[in-house]
Amino acid sequence: MHRSTILFIALRYISGKSIDQFGRYIYWFSSFAIMIGVMSTITVLSVMNGFESELKQNLLNFIPHALLTTSKGYVHVRDKPNLVLDQLHNITHEEPLVISDVILQSSNKISFGVMLGIKPDCFEPLCDYLVNKHENQLVLGKYYIILGSELAKKLEAHINDQIRLIIPSVMQITPIGYIPSQRLFTVLDIFITNSEVDSYQVLVHQSDAAALMHYPLQCVTGWRLWLHEPFLLSNYTQQLRLHTDWIWKDWREYKGSLFQAMKIEKNIMSLLLGLIIIAAGFNIVSFLVLLILEKQIEIAILKTYGFTRRQIILLFMVQGVTNGFFGIILGTILGVLLSHKLNKILLFLKIFPDTIFLPIEIKYSQILSVIFMTFIMILLATFYPSWRAASFHPAKILRYG
Repeated sequence: MHRSTILFIALRYISGKSIDQFGRYIYWFSSFAIMIGVMSTITVLSVMNGFESELKQNLLNFIPHALLTTSKGYVHVRDKPNLVLDQLHNITHEEPLVISDVILQSSNKISFGVMLGIKPDCFEPLCDYLVNKHENQLVLGKYYIILGSELAKKLEAHINDQIRLIIPSVMQITPIGYIPSQRLFTVLDIFITNSEVDSYQVLVHQSDAAALMHYPLQCVTGWRLWLHEPFLLSNYTQQLRLHTDWIWKDWREYKGSLFQAMKIEKNIMSLLLGLIIIAAGFNIVSFLVLLILEKQIEIAILKTYGFTRRQIILLFMVQGVTNGFFGIILGTILGVLLSHKLNKILLFLKIFPDTIFLPIEIKYSQILSVIFMTFIMILLATFYPSWRAASFHPAKILRYG
């Protein structure tokens, strides 16, 4: 039996007038449900990808991807961990850094932050976002400080104001006893990145920070590393062999829970949207069951004409797959179009204010995965009814038909 004959009969069952109105309604409703499921999945995943990339660009670019330090908490700037760095091939920049949690106190307010001790002539992404571009004036001994814009608002501080920087983890002896290490700093500049780091990160000269930390001369906390793909950090560090004196710290200790929560949310949303496609698969099963019950006599006649069990299964699976095919194609096209035009649609419907735009990133490899998983689900949904149709005994059906 030629495959074209099987395809002809299958398409005849779908497009012909032999299906009742209710069966035709279920057929198109299941295609519509698959289209909605695929379209929703592509759109939501594109938005989640956009938020993930936005966080990666606006947060991970400004915080240390990794820090190599020692058990003492500091290291001499000449003791560069070359043996460790040579094992990593994805490093874009490496600079010495002094880092610590601090308390900042202005004349009116108090807040918490993270101090980064840098050198003005070294690579620092935050320097590209300074308001007045005064990073070159961050000189040793002047005790200048550069604040984030949101932190400056919290402290009600402006350029040239005095800020007291307190390090609670470092104590110093005074005539009145032990008090945290502290020093007055002058606000030199303000950076605006429109990201989370604006609310807590501050920049000071590396030597000023080291003196405030009571480090020995020419010592820093460790070596700050910028990685090409910080999200793939676990893959890079699996084979990393550290010397006993070195300790590895990375961004996952500070922000790992945030990205983990986003990943879990993304997976849950994918699962919930997948349930729509699964529900559509049950509609395909309902359509095939009604069609098979209506076509029992035709199935028996086809078997008497020489149709094998495999060909009967293929006949009804073609109908189910054709049903899902239209839904997948339309859902993919509408999902990509909706993702591209989502912000314009939301702006037209006035759902969000004019200043808010959703970040969108369409990953076509992800779309192919959605199409593949939907197609596999449709194949599984159509197999059992097709297998039951092929199990009919033509003699019994024709005897009582």
